[in-house]
Amino acid sequence: MSNAYFVECHLDERLKLVETGTYQGMPTCDINDLGSIKTNLWETPPMNNTIADTYEIAMGRWSRRLSRSFLDFVAAPSCGALVDVGCGTGSLTLAAANRYPDARVVGIDLIPDYLTDALREEASNIELKTGDALSLPFENNSFDTAFSQLLINDLEDPEKAVAEMVRVTKPNGKIAASVWDRAGGLTFIRLFLDAAAILAGVEGEKLREEVFDVPYQDEDDLYDLWSDAGLGDIETATLAVRMDFIDFDDYWQSLMGAHSLIRNFFNRQYADTAYEIQQATRLAYLGGKTDGRRSLVASAMAVRGVVPA
Repeated sequence: MSNAYFVECHLDERLKLVETGTYQGMPTCDINDLGSIKTNLWETPPMNNTIADTYEIAMGRWSRRLSRSFLDFVAAPSCGALVDVGCGTGSLTLAAANRYPDARVVGIDLIPDYLTDALREEASNIELKTGDALSLPFENNSFDTAFSQLLINDLEDPEKAVAEMVRVTKPNGKIAASVWDRAGGLTFIRLFLDAAAILAGVEGEKLREEVFDVPYQDEDDLYDLWSDAGLGDIETATLAVRMDFIDFDDYWQSLMGAHSLIRNFFNRQYADTAYEIQQATRLAYLGGKTDGRRSLVASAMAVRGVVPA
């Protein structure tokens, strides 16, 4: 019997309960109850849970935090035209629009459901478009700066995406990107993957390898990617943010939405193995203390360069 068990609860609702002192956490489950605990958010999402909502709970809140330090690193001009390639739910787009109110900020993503009317209404200088990072629907030299957050390592052809960013950016314009340091800098994923590798044997070890096996794993890799694209004045950096969780249930929900490989792996485990992996991950999260808030460090690697004149 395959099993994936956790009860969906919207983050904002749980935050309200925590603030009023009425939130007691979700019921703990015993392995004997697994047959009846089969609510699976990812296979049968609630009718009001959109793709954007799911992404926000899983990763959007962390990308919003990363946006601030990433924009510091990019150091884009305060006016002109900026494009956020693979903008997702718009964390970086909105941060850029608020930081540079005199700039025109364009966000583009392949998934139209991410590009909500609510985001459009957040700032008057935002434009949102549906499009592919590998074939940007813009003329040459359209922007003063092009940047991308947490996208490059998930593309089939990252080199093509960088070339497109260069094409649509004016001479002397800036090109920048950031990626999670998956193997060395994502504690919240590492807790689960190490437990899975120990308890699920070869399948768990394969999962860990697949999640960590991305094209650009260190700053040198990103530097070479930018150099091969013909960019100059290249600089790299490691950026750190805190991932704050209300409790283990909040952590678990974010984890299950963070990566499809993790979610699919857990969904196909037998109930006893799934339970053991979840409990081992829970013990790692708790760190010998009672359940509650935890703040885990997450790091991302960033690179920037200048389009030749």
